[in-house]
Amino acid sequence: MTRRPSLPPWGDVPLSLRRLYGLCAVLVLLAGVVLCRTYWVGQQTAYAASAGGQSVQTLALPRARGDFYDRTGRRLTGLSPQYYALCLPGDAGYTALFPYVPYAEQSLLYERRNLASPFLIQVDRDLTAQGITTCTVPQHFGGSTAAHLLGYLDSEGRGVSGLEKAYDDLLAASGDARIVTCFMTAQGRLLTDTSPLVAVETPGTGQGVQLTLDADLQRACEGLATLYLPRGCIAVMDTATGEVLASVSMPSFDPQNVAASIAANDHLAAQAGLLRAFSAGSVFKVVLAAAAYESGLDWYTHDCTGEVEVAGQTYRCAAGPRPRRGQPARRAGTSCNTYLHRAGPPAGGTAHPQMAETLGFGTATQLAPGLQGASGTLPDAAALENPGELATFSFGQGALTVTPLQITAMMNTVANGGVYRTPAFVQGTVDADGTLTGQTRAADTRTVFDAATARVLRSMLASVVSEGIGSEAQPKTGTAGGKTGTAQTGQYDENGEELLNYWFSGFYPADDPRYTITVLQDGILKPETSSAAIFAKVTEILAVWENS
Repeated sequence: MTRRPSLPPWGDVPLSLRRLYGLCAVLVLLAGVVLCRTYWVGQQTAYAASAGGQSVQTLALPRARGDFYDRTGRRLTGLSPQYYALCLPGDAGYTALFPYVPYAEQSLLYERRNLASPFLIQVDRDLTAQGITTCTVPQHFGGSTAAHLLGYLDSEGRGVSGLEKAYDDLLAASGDARIVTCFMTAQGRLLTDTSPLVAVETPGTGQGVQLTLDADLQRACEGLATLYLPRGCIAVMDTATGEVLASVSMPSFDPQNVAASIAANDHLAAQAGLLRAFSAGSVFKVVLAAAAYESGLDWYTHDCTGEVEVAGQTYRCAAGPRPRRGQPARRAGTSCNTYLHRAGPPAGGTAHPQMAETLGFGTATQLAPGLQGASGTLPDAAALENPGELATFSFGQGALTVTPLQITAMMNTVANGGVYRTPAFVQGTVDADGTLTGQTRAADTRTVFDAATARVLRSMLASVVSEGIGSEAQPKTGTAGGKTGTAQTGQYDENGEELLNYWFSGFYPADDPRYTITVLQDGILKPETSSAAIFAKVTEILAVWENS
């Protein structure tokens, strides 16, 4: 048996070999230290998160838009939450989220399921309890309250129409700009022991816009319109201030699905219905009655035969063909067309156009920065030198067009003792804690006619409701005054029948007016429920609202 030679004693090993062995030992030791350190670093989240730009994914959440508030500070927008879930690459994330993704977003989820990067997608609920990172953003439009007045947004979330457009910059900067940061592996998975971080990148201002509307009254009037007003508008104004308490336009639309409303041929406009111009009809005759009294023509009489011929055109009295004697100015409010025409020349033919201009007709109503109602059309003095034009103007027809808001402001002047107040929709801007910080109300108040004239006009208009052609406007409790109106539009249906505008504008109660109300049904053959009857229903809502 061969014996292995024994190693020589360490002292007999040459010095050069001992140095080589020592160097090797040191290298082995250093290699072990490096490996241990590498393993330790790999287990640290902070180091892993900064291991390379490709392993950090940053996603931007939709920025919350500033809200509109009613006169008491209650939100009109931003009432419901909107949820965004973090979807991680791979079929597992797709399968987990699919049941909760709205139908319109499901194709996006399918298309992006195999991307290497995570993404945010809208879901219908909070999925945090299921282990899915979910972020909440207030949904700007949760309904359609005052939809035409507020307006709507484009696909980028910018205001397109109405007050949304007027205050777009302020509302867009209101919410915080938030980001979601994810620490990912090269395979597109979250790193072990890490969670997505949600942080504010840019703080928002928290500002919103406070309106003059009352949320309860607005929604009650919208419900009434849904039942009785298929096409038209309702305005309710505070008589003492000129502030609009309710603004309803029909048919309404869904601000979150404007395309559907257009496809359904709905009456969708960039502005609320009460801000657009229409033919006026007899509701405008209050202007001439006011001009007659201010010109001292309350003595003027005319024997009405039921019709009058002007420039080859026959105009008939709205009260019918039965002859009537006298017709003082008080009777003008009952729609005697022949009196209204004859009263013009004694006043020089200019009194009622001047009165109309002073009452705001022919001038755009400013609502907010960059937003105003239509000015309508007020014939000039040269046009009214034509007898036929003067006659139709006296009846509220011809070239004359007015907005329901202008009619409301005119009637409010009568109710307010002859003092005109500029209509207002906006009280001002509010900061994050709801404090009113900037008032935008234009304080335009002027006396248009004498208080004595206003009293006569109120009495005249009260009799229209109590014993005249506006009897359907009689409230169940209390009194009211107002004026009916039916206007030709020059538009016809498929059977060749002309579509008409049906008005009623008045005040409630008659003896001490607190509210001015205008109802317009536009472009229809014949309403199932008269505008006067809808006016009466609005007074019922007001009676309940005051006591709530």
